[in-house]
Amino acid sequence: MKTSCPFCGYEPPLGADHCDQCLHSLMKRDIPASRRKGNVFQDALLNEPVSELLTGLDLLVCSPDDSVQKIIDIFQKDKKGCVLVYENKKMVGILSNRDLVLHAAGVHKDLSRVKVEEVMTRDPSFVRPDDPIAFAINKMAMGGYRHVPVLRPDGTPVSILLIRDILRYLSASKKNY
Repeated sequence: MKTSCPFCGYEPPLGADHCDQCLHSLMKRDIPASRRKGNVFQDALLNEPVSELLTGLDLLVCSPDDSVQKIIDIFQKDKKGCVLVYENKKMVGILSNRDLVLHAAGVHKDLSRVKVEEVMTRDPSFVRPDDPIAFAINKMAMGGYRHVPVLRPDGTPVSILLIRDILRYLSASKKNY
């Protein structure tokens, strides 16, 4: 019995494991359901918006022309670990403690002469306030990030989401899971 590809309608040879036309898999495609019915933890990750996690306490914004030393001084004074880099009201980068260790420490002798744009991560991934928490976790896991900017649709910053914000939220809500 011939079957057609559910994605493009092409009729591949009998027993094919993928569609030659669109490359979609023709193998069994069911996704296992959660073992627990009404899993509140899973529901929270998939349905609760990122905005539930935001405190706004970690939002720092700088210019690409600011000195790295200035940022380090603020990080030390305020116990922060990340700053968003904006130019002409557009996010152009992010500078974290990790960037400082990898790109500035031991590389430059006088950090007051080094501009943020020289050591920042350009065009970072971000999430929107209405995105599910799972989106933020996925971005962090896939990119190896501990900080993810949260931006409004117009690109203005709302907050910086830290991995500890997610863990704190999940652990505080643990009794509900």
